[in-house]
Amino acid sequence: MFQSDQVGIIPPMVSEWTAGWGVISEGSAATAPASAVWPTANTGYYFPIYVPTICVARRMWWVNGATVDAGYNVEAGIYRDGGYKPSAKLITTGSVAQGTLNQLQWGEITDTTLTPGLWWLFMSCSTTSATFFRCAPVASWDELLHFQQGSVGPGSAPATATPVEGSGQYLSLFGFSTTTIT
Repeated sequence: MFQSDQVGIIPPMVSEWTAGWGVISEGSAATAPASAVWPTANTGYYFPIYVPTICVARRMWWVNGATVDAGYNVEAGIYRDGGYKPSAKLITTGSVAQGTLNQLQWGEITDTTLTPGLWWLFMSCSTTSATFFRCAPVASWDELLHFQQGSVGPGSAPATATPVEGSGQYLSLFGFSTTTIT
């Protein structure tokens, strides 16, 4: 996915933790990644990433925690930037049943080209019983870095985001893949 005027290294998996792409550094976490419940049922969370070179998002991914159930639904996707906050939905997985515990799970999307600039990763879950791997950040600085949206069950990501400032300390391990590795 290289173009002569946009040369760069494209990692196979991108998240808010990816060096040079995500805004979160490993030193920002107060804890190592661990399984934890989704903070609020039917609430979506947006996290900023900076795409430095043209790439193609091929699949979304997240890391399931110790409690999963096929009745728990997840949705992940990518939103455009609208003045340093999420705006228009670009692509999502739609509603996906949560899979195997303590495993990375893929969510299918149509191959989608991302150009250099600010984009927003999105994830929602239908229940607080589902667990995902996440880190707790140092203090509550993450409230400055993410937005949330209420009443967003999986499969109902809005076409246009109407985010509010985030609250709480929850940084999920999720993102998109630039390859089709399995």
